[in-house]
Amino acid sequence: MVSGTETTVLTGTAAGMKLEWDIAKDEARLLTSGPDAGGRTVWTGSLLPAFELEADGTNLYVKATAAIAVLGENGDWQIALDFGEHGSGVLTCDLPAWGFRVKHLELGWLRIPRIVSMQFGTRPLTPAECRRTPSAACVHWPDWAAEGYCVPAAGSSPTHSFWRSWDMGNARLPLGSFGDAMGTPYAAAFPRPLYAAAMGGRHGWLAFGPGEVPDAPLTLQLRSSTASMHYAYREDLWGPGTAAKRVWAEPLRLAWGGTGYDALGALFDSFGPFETKSPRHLRSFLCTWGDFKEGRFDLKRFVQRVSGATPADMVILDDSWETFVGSAEPDYALFPDFDNDLANIREHGFELAFWQSVGWTDDPAAQGLTKDDLLCGPDGEPREWRWSGSPFGGKFHYLLDPSSERTRRLVTARTERLVKRWKPAALKLDFGYGFPGPDAAVPRDPAFRGERLAYSLLKLVHDAAKSVDPNVTIIYYGIHPLMRAVSDLVSIDDLGDAGDSAAHEIAGHNQRCLWASLAARHGMAVNTSTGYYWKALGSILLDTAVVGVNGLTLGETDNDGHRMEAADRNRWTALQSWHRRTCGWKPLWLDADPGSLKGEPCLVSWGRLEAEPVGAHPHSAGLNAVTPVDATQKVIRPEGAGPDARLDGSAASRLTALALRCEGETAVSYPVAGSVSFTGRWALIAQDDRDLADSARVACIPFAAGELRLDRPFSRVHVYAAEGGKLRLERTIAAADLPERKLIATESELDSIAGFLIEE
Repeated sequence: MVSGTETTVLTGTAAGMKLEWDIAKDEARLLTSGPDAGGRTVWTGSLLPAFELEADGTNLYVKATAAIAVLGENGDWQIALDFGEHGSGVLTCDLPAWGFRVKHLELGWLRIPRIVSMQFGTRPLTPAECRRTPSAACVHWPDWAAEGYCVPAAGSSPTHSFWRSWDMGNARLPLGSFGDAMGTPYAAAFPRPLYAAAMGGRHGWLAFGPGEVPDAPLTLQLRSSTASMHYAYREDLWGPGTAAKRVWAEPLRLAWGGTGYDALGALFDSFGPFETKSPRHLRSFLCTWGDFKEGRFDLKRFVQRVSGATPADMVILDDSWETFVGSAEPDYALFPDFDNDLANIREHGFELAFWQSVGWTDDPAAQGLTKDDLLCGPDGEPREWRWSGSPFGGKFHYLLDPSSERTRRLVTARTERLVKRWKPAALKLDFGYGFPGPDAAVPRDPAFRGERLAYSLLKLVHDAAKSVDPNVTIIYYGIHPLMRAVSDLVSIDDLGDAGDSAAHEIAGHNQRCLWASLAARHGMAVNTSTGYYWKALGSILLDTAVVGVNGLTLGETDNDGHRMEAADRNRWTALQSWHRRTCGWKPLWLDADPGSLKGEPCLVSWGRLEAEPVGAHPHSAGLNAVTPVDATQKVIRPEGAGPDARLDGSAASRLTALALRCEGETAVSYPVAGSVSFTGRWALIAQDDRDLADSARVACIPFAAGELRLDRPFSRVHVYAAEGGKLRLERTIAAADLPERKLIATESELDSIAGFLIEE
């Protein structure tokens, strides 16, 4: 088509589905396509924006209307918008290979209004429809319709990601950083901020979200059995903008796929191609939170307990290490020998990391701040907040306003001081979701409002830390590609949100591994993390073999009084020595359900696919070859050896790790890694850059009694035990001497065998 072409219907095809949008009627529909698809409906809804406005004390609902789209010279479609007596505008969109995008939305108001909200997916009701609503005041209603919804890990006890369209009734699901402040159910930490969700069912799924971090909180609004994407501005409380022209960049992207996971993956892939993060950010950790939350602050005892049992790259000093939240100064009352304690941690082979709240402070006056530097309510007084959003209880925090130059200088100086003084390997950032929404407070400068509030504070910390030490690792939770600019390592934390039992934590962590793979697809480093039950650790570590590196937040004893068992110490030590040391991978589903309206995600057996190295670095063959005798040994990773692979969502081809589960007595077989047949539970990890089928060395870690047969060449097997946080070679067996070339782990051996290493 040539520039100037006009149409009333836009059509885009991708992933075996077709999006049709009748612009004049503002009716869009995603259908299955192809000769055998039958044109089944996946999703329907409107795509023109609507606004809630306040003018002269009256709330108005205003919906754009349009007639045609005109093709521009650059291939974008221009749609003239009419808002009647309120103004006009232009929506610029395109239909790239992956889906649909609103690239630019520009409005010109005839009279500057106070915007209460902007919405995609609502329409005015007819008089007859108004008479059917639960409120006589309803004049509009969400019109995005599908069989159900997918919002990763939005619910807990047990972890819940899928709902039928009517299951939630009227609900507001936070998709960004506002958690409990703006949504039900409770939402915090991993995998937020998502900036995305999906709708669909049996015939496919549609994922949606913005292309840039928005200047308003982002929620999915559910009303009965339909939904809309909602940006909350509340300018009726905070005053209107200053210009008649209002512009939004990429307020909406749509992508689709056969499952909710596939649709979200396609949406995230649309932000690529990506450079993988440096493998130096793959750092295992021991976190003090499990002890600190129980009032155990003896760091010498902590190090004595963990140094010989759970080797790791670093120890994270979690919440409670500071004099007050946000000070970045040690609490010498709790830790009278703090400096020597840190030296002792380092002497035992651990690097240091520090917990930092993103936007809280408990003593603004001590930091030279006034209420002009804090988030205040409509009454002009500073607001306070706590993790749950409840006004009852204790330990509330003041909230930093990044609009203030003094606040920005404080965050920058505090971070630089911490990194210079303690030289940490990482900063663990937390509570970016710990703010009230615009119903209670907003930054004074509109440029920092909405999702940009937490993001801008994260960026301040990230940039300040990197200015002192470019190699420091920034740990956070969000899996969206937009979070790449403010974090390096995605932590699957906190499993307390999965539910209060080992069973809930096992299922919750397993499902979180699936959603974490969306971040791995765009090159992020990912590590796993425990919750509060030792009985869940074995399953968590088995999936860690695929995901990346291990993390531990449990204290000396858990909520049931249990302690770490010998078998888990063996597995932990084996993973610390043998885990993958590369970033960027895609999952391989063997026996796995990525989730649907029929059930939650469940990964039984699955694997890790990595891209072929581009321009192999001369040291790359040894990047995963840690000397297995010493699990605490550090690997020097050449700066150029990590991010030399670019990910485009389809390049992964080498199978480098497997997590295998068989709960019955009959062996399960898969045509991977040559061919693998097994009973019990096993982790397999390549120790070089080659596929498991021809890797020179493959680590095989038993997680339950069973047998493992690999139909691939190897000459011998080394058997290792764990002792004092290190792997010790027990014996070497020639391949010909193995019974039927099988590795065998009996129930009694799980407490003594850390793993096997097969060699060509």
